[in-house]
Amino acid sequence: MKIKFVRLENFRNIGFGEADLGFGNAWIYGRNAQGKTNLLEAAGLLPALRSFRTAKVRSMVAKGSDTSRILFEVSGESFGNAEIEIRLEGSSRRAFVDGEETRMSDFIGRFPVLAMTSEDVRFLRDSPDTRRREIDMFLSEIDPEYFSALKKYHSALSHRNALLKEPFAGAPWNAFEEIMAISAETISSKRGKYLEILGKLAGEKYSKIAIDCPDSAEIRLKSSEENCSAENFRRILFESRNSDIERGYTRKGPHRDDFAVTVSGLDTREYSSEGQQRSAAIALKFAEFEMFKTSKGETPVLLCDDILGELDSARKEAFWNCAPPDAQIIASSTTPPPFGENKKWLAMRVENGKFSYVR
Repeated sequence: MKIKFVRLENFRNIGFGEADLGFGNAWIYGRNAQGKTNLLEAAGLLPALRSFRTAKVRSMVAKGSDTSRILFEVSGESFGNAEIEIRLEGSSRRAFVDGEETRMSDFIGRFPVLAMTSEDVRFLRDSPDTRRREIDMFLSEIDPEYFSALKKYHSALSHRNALLKEPFAGAPWNAFEEIMAISAETISSKRGKYLEILGKLAGEKYSKIAIDCPDSAEIRLKSSEENCSAENFRRILFESRNSDIERGYTRKGPHRDDFAVTVSGLDTREYSSEGQQRSAAIALKFAEFEMFKTSKGETPVLLCDDILGELDSARKEAFWNCAPPDAQIIASSTTPPPFGENKKWLAMRVENGKFSYVR
């Protein structure tokens, strides 16, 4: 996929801005806090209407405005040319494709874009909640069945948790637990399958990026239960009902899973250096890129938000060697575009939310 044109209205500190990318690679640079990341954040909404910077829709709308509008012109081998408008208002996110409003279930994953940021290392360092959220969103973008099962599971989970806090005679436990059990089987089995692929690809990418210590990287699924059948989840939910009532929440299920990232068999959170962690985070993103491309039959746009500043010269060179040559790359930095990576850049400078082309 390629992004040709972007128009931003009342997005962050940009009252109005346009960028004609011409389907090429773009390098956006400027001092910190000028708005250089905003264009990338807007483009990052394309796969799932989800920001890589915040979960709050309101924070993306310019101060003093009620609505933000983002317009894209894109093209892809699988869908031809398309005009996409995203509207942000209050806590709502709406998408329009060629003038027609599109449901989230039909929109998610349709326009593949992958963001790589300096914050990606949080996947390794933060809580299990962070890892589950990132994995769930990525798998939802590449597999509609996973997204559907996840929605059903969390809807039933919220109802069950409400009953746990205020149980009453004749409560419809079985109805919600049946939905959870069936959905949990789909979620767990697909997680296991996809994470095995992701782990293998990430290991291959890591060996190329961490050239000074080319150990193997791997992602492992630490499931709450080894048996992920619907029958097993039904039994677990039934048997844990009384203890869950005492605590007021559901303790077991795929919403409690964790994912470990290891280098040479050691957990990166505890045993890896800063450089190893950043190399592993980048390797995971390149692995996601390959899975996205394979599952959708479409090459994603790659967004690189100031990540090269975190790498030494050797890892920078390794990064460009791993970067897919057929992908459109939109990058941000505090410095002008580099030379020597065999790429031609459309350079844009940003200051106070205003973009200007640099010849």
